[in-house]
Amino acid sequence: MADFDTSALTPGQSRSAPDGERIGCSAGGRLVQLRKRVSEPGFVVTVDAEPRPEVPAELMTHEWAAANSEFARLMREY
Repeated sequence: MADFDTSALTPGQSRSAPDGERIGCSAGGRLVQLRKRVSEPGFVVTVDAEPRPEVPAELMTHEWAAANSEFARLMREY
């Protein structure tokens, strides 16, 4: 993923790399990332927070649409 200055992100703001990977600052100030998986095809979306029962802190998927949807959800929920 491209090097982003994450300290410049404000809550709710995200940036995209040319390859489609994304990084953002959630509504609560947590770092959220969407990146391509290295070990096998697909994507992983993570947030730098403790997982909660109703909102996991990580999702792995083969589908781009699901990864983007989860990125948006983590940006709102955390």
